[in-house]
Amino acid sequence: MYWGKYLRQRLGLIVTFVVGMCLFLCTFFLWQLPMTSFLNASLLFLLMLIIYGVIDYQKFRNHQRYITDLRLENEQLQTELAEKTQRDKDFMDIIRVWTHQMKVPLASLDLVAQTRLPELQKQTFELENYLTILLEYLRVQNTMTDFRFELANVRKLANTVIKKYATQFIHKNLKVTIIGDATIKSDAKWLAVAVEQIINNAVKYTETGGITIEITDEQLCIMDSGIGILASDLPRLFSHGFTGYNGRLDKNSSGLGLYLAKLVLDKLSCDIVVTSEIDVGTTVKIIF
Repeated sequence: MYWGKYLRQRLGLIVTFVVGMCLFLCTFFLWQLPMTSFLNASLLFLLMLIIYGVIDYQKFRNHQRYITDLRLENEQLQTELAEKTQRDKDFMDIIRVWTHQMKVPLASLDLVAQTRLPELQKQTFELENYLTILLEYLRVQNTMTDFRFELANVRKLANTVIKKYATQFIHKNLKVTIIGDATIKSDAKWLAVAVEQIINNAVKYTETGGITIEITDEQLCIMDSGIGILASDLPRLFSHGFTGYNGRLDKNSSGLGLYLAKLVLDKLSCDIVVTSEIDVGTTVKIIF
């Protein structure tokens, strides 16, 4: 409780009381007064002191509780303010990066619109992807976003994402293999957003071979035969705006795809684990 703190704050009063009682006792001894009178006076004074102490302690305790509540409320407000400040900072960073990324495909569109149709399609697709990442990020950050958990077929979901990237697979001559099937309770739309970001990275950094998707009731595993990820980059892979060594090789990398995927999967109560080996490939597991 608050007794220890109360006694420390009232130490001066306690010392004054003890000194007063000692002086009172000395007076009785010096004047050789009857001790019965001293005892009666002392008991009366002690009773008054106890009543005063109880009332004073009640006020002190209520005051301390009020201060504690204020402190907790202040800490909560500070935490909420820090989170809001960080969200605003992240949002501005994303807008800054997104604006820069828009310039690349738009400049390419202007140059190849008349002569190079495949490149035009590629840059248009990249432009759409950047817009999608931004919009989905804004939606997932909105506390009012409604997640509808229903039965979802994971194989069908994966096929839908693969079809969207069919042109990229054909252009790079990459093979896609889907093994297994499962039906889980989740939000199919948002799960597809996370899966798409992973497949987008797999296609971007894979030049030969292909992508294998294995589906079980416990997890969705996406394996590619791409350039791999440095071991030193793995711990920060889902950090906001982190591109790592591969991102420095690919000047168009925004570092937002996996960050968005992690945000979505956290909302869906799913875990994501990434393992990789340079020049061998990367494996991403979404654990339901």
